[in-house]
Amino acid sequence: MKIQITEIHIRNPKARDYAAGKVEKLAKFHPKIERVNVRLFGEKAHRNQQHDFTCEIEVAVRGHVFEIVHGERSIDKAIDMATDRAKRALVKHKEKHISLKHKDGVLSKLLSRLRT
Repeated sequence: MKIQITEIHIRNPKARDYAAGKVEKLAKFHPKIERVNVRLFGEKAHRNQQHDFTCEIEVAVRGHVFEIVHGERSIDKAIDMATDRAKRALVKHKEKHISLKHKDGVLSKLLSRLRT
């Protein structure tokens, strides 16, 4: 699994390490992850002095690309929420793929029984 992290308008080196640690844990939820691109954005809020942060995660699984975007007031919260959503998407994709394989196996077993 190849991980690439890009920071835009963020000068916090801890954010990069935190994101890398969180994203590495996604590997245990789907075995066929090819690459993960993480983009961290820091933007000034429109009407007040606080900053808003956005985390974009792009996960490439063989044949599919999942894009998750989440924004929060804190960069840590944005990373946490985006990785949780990515985890749910990967688990759902894996379960759906396994159930399709299971159906194919059941059908082939039934057909082999009918032929004999």
